[in-house]
Amino acid sequence: MNPRQLIRRGMSETLPRRLFLVSGPPADRRLSLTFDDGPHPRHTPELLDRLAARGIRATFFLVGREAERHPELVRRIAAEGHDVGHHSFTHGEPTATSALALIEESRRTARLLATLVGRPPRLFRPPHGKITVGKALGLWATGQTIVLWNQDPKDFSCGATEALRGWFAERAFAGGDVVLLHDTHPYAAEAVDAIAEAARRSGLGFCPISEWLS
Repeated sequence: MNPRQLIRRGMSETLPRRLFLVSGPPADRRLSLTFDDGPHPRHTPELLDRLAARGIRATFFLVGREAERHPELVRRIAAEGHDVGHHSFTHGEPTATSALALIEESRRTARLLATLVGRPPRLFRPPHGKITVGKALGLWATGQTIVLWNQDPKDFSCGATEALRGWFAERAFAGGDVVLLHDTHPYAAEAVDAIAEAARRSGLGFCPISEWLS
């Protein structure tokens, strides 16, 4: 493993989930779907429709500037029982974003989301999943849980829905798995049936991240 992977593993094994979460409790017979980079004016509504049809509640890590452009979608996400997390304001390149800049973006996005859904977000996913000690300390000081993932189908590069469906068809999931997806492409919405079938095959249900922290 590279140094970043070693740090991530060490943090996940030593820190409580309320600070740093990569996966949920294995004994919990549920997995969590997480969606990054939205809301998107076309793909997010379609995804919400399909999740509702299946009775699936998920977690959305919203980019602040996109939430500012589409406040009605942020309100809908929260109203339908999904977790509203945040993903910085601009989704800048991590190596070009200082700890101070990331914390300020986090605060800016949290203020915006609080005005839209009535409560500040407590779940934060760093852009590209990259985090430093300084950034982590600043986020924890503002009461954030840093949420990563342990299952990544790389849906943004699938090129077609069938590729994403095939990835889920080949997987046996375990309780506590956190799946990284994106609602800025059509593939996740179109693959919801395949995702639900993969969970059913593994004897699992679904929950938003917050249910592992309460």
